[in-house]
Amino acid sequence: MGITCTNLSRAHAHDADAQEVALGSLVDAELAFARMGSSRGVREAFLANFADDGVVFEPAPVRLRETWRARPAPADPLAVKLAWSPAQAGVARSFDLGYTTGPFTLTSAAHPGAIRHGVFFSVWKRERGKPWQVLLDLGIATPAPVDFVALGAAPRPQFTGRATPGVERRRLLALEGSPLAANARARTPNDYAQLLAAAARLHRNGSAPIAPRGEVALEMARRMSTVSWTPLDARVSNAADLAVTWGRYRQIDHAQQTQDGYYAHLWLRDVRGAWRLAYDIAVPESP
Repeated sequence: MGITCTNLSRAHAHDADAQEVALGSLVDAELAFARMGSSRGVREAFLANFADDGVVFEPAPVRLRETWRARPAPADPLAVKLAWSPAQAGVARSFDLGYTTGPFTLTSAAHPGAIRHGVFFSVWKRERGKPWQVLLDLGIATPAPVDFVALGAAPRPQFTGRATPGVERRRLLALEGSPLAANARARTPNDYAQLLAAAARLHRNGSAPIAPRGEVALEMARRMSTVSWTPLDARVSNAADLAVTWGRYRQIDHAQQTQDGYYAHLWLRDVRGAWRLAYDIAVPESP
């Protein structure tokens, strides 16, 4: 299920069903995470809210808890302030995997007049009887604040059939990794477009998110002649309707210049059971 910032409050205006309860609990977890970041600092908030296996992109994906705990804590935890708020969110039908996205600002005491804008994307997981924890977090810089209402309703899964998470995980890893196999080719813009969900979103550094499918396809056709993905991991909801993959990418533009970097993909299944790319977030290996 997807929501926008304009209907976060309306979700509780009538008797909530299980989907709304799960979605509301996810949004509440993100809001509490943001409040902790504001009051206690980024390091403490992230260490408290990430899962043990949760990854953050720096730009390569690393296990946050083991990586950040190995680093010395800042003398002033509030010298750098990261403020954020969920604008859209979605949950799997099994209520164990979900995502949040929205705007953030980054300010520093060393440069009080400078404000950096961006968009975050987080995937959360939840075990039965336990709180939501961040599984993956990746952000992009934007030139100005982003209007999420203008992007339209958030993409959501539509599959309600038989759930086989292990099988679907293998399918997704093969789907992403197959272009790099022997005698296989990288994806062309047309190949890429065929994977997109109707409400697909493209997140790239330096520009606001792009939606829906037609606009995303046009932008990627402008940016690249081919793209290849090397997945590192994938997680699939117990309902097998929502999944996240992440790994490395190699993109070649029309001038045959190569860009390497890291990606996270949120996949949703349509009514026929086909996986569709709903969010494509990527950051280059080097600026």
